[in-house]
Amino acid sequence: MSKLIEYIENMKEYISREGGITETEIIRYVYIDLGKRFSFNSSFMPFGNSKKNQNLYNYHSRNLIDLEECMETNIVICKSVAYILEYILKKFGVNIRTVIDSNDYRKCPHVYNIITSKEGKTYMVDLQEDMYNIQSHSFTKNFGLSVDDRETYVISRFEQEQMDRKSGYIDDKNYYSDDYLYLLKYDADFIENFDEKVKFILENIDIYDNPNMGYTDRQWHHKTVLEQFFSKKEFDYQTNTGKIRMIDCYKVINNKIHYVNCISVQTKNGTEVYIYNKKKYRYCKMDLIDFAKAVQNGLVIHNCNVPGLNKVLKQLKEEKHER
Repeated sequence: MSKLIEYIENMKEYISREGGITETEIIRYVYIDLGKRFSFNSSFMPFGNSKKNQNLYNYHSRNLIDLEECMETNIVICKSVAYILEYILKKFGVNIRTVIDSNDYRKCPHVYNIITSKEGKTYMVDLQEDMYNIQSHSFTKNFGLSVDDRETYVISRFEQEQMDRKSGYIDDKNYYSDDYLYLLKYDADFIENFDEKVKFILENIDIYDNPNMGYTDRQWHHKTVLEQFFSKKEFDYQTNTGKIRMIDCYKVINNKIHYVNCISVQTKNGTEVYIYNKKKYRYCKMDLIDFAKAVQNGLVIHNCNVPGLNKVLKQLKEEKHER
């Protein structure tokens, strides 16, 4: 049995078992469930290039073979996840269509879905943009938005919360992890020293265990967290020129690529490096010299500048020649 058919059959069983489930509840359940399942394709972003991305973007279509492949690998981009959501929900009579963002003029423009409910409400859903929210157990920011302004909720937060409680996504003891950020911010506000504040945030950045979160989704989640605590001068994800910078890196082990979430911080004492530990769900500080040695041993840095790294690599090389 194909993965798509299997998924649809499981959904039919869920609907029959639950009884009295509304159309919006079906849409919400599938949205959250697929969001838990998929990971954004890291070879597309941030490790892709213009030609590679164009080929991958063009490859994805409504063709069932392509959709099945994504269901097998659980690796998607915006285009493929939108087509999958459309295909599944149409099987349950949902009026849903996939659209290209008319304001996106890139070669690979963003793709999302528009839904018109049986009650006549029209709203947009953007699962790719919400995958990292779902996997970090946060409130979804891109479900039920107005097609006109993309900010106003046609499906209110209260309605979404009620559906999430009914499905078991949240309860009183396991609420949206966003609330944890308020506590984190309260504690961080007492830390005046920049270096100590960064260390505190990076060591407490995840409250929800998310071992299956992909590299890119985790980076986007952490980017969202850091933007709430630091100014553009301190952290600018787009330019990556602030004191805090995301480092895209990977290592090839047994012909398999292993991506590593990494952050560099420029402090008064020089550059410090933080490596994300998937077992501890936090960043752990690493000395720049040890990071440089990791680079010597095969860690690849992709299109990123780590202040001070080249100098340390040169010193290590000179030391090796002196021995």
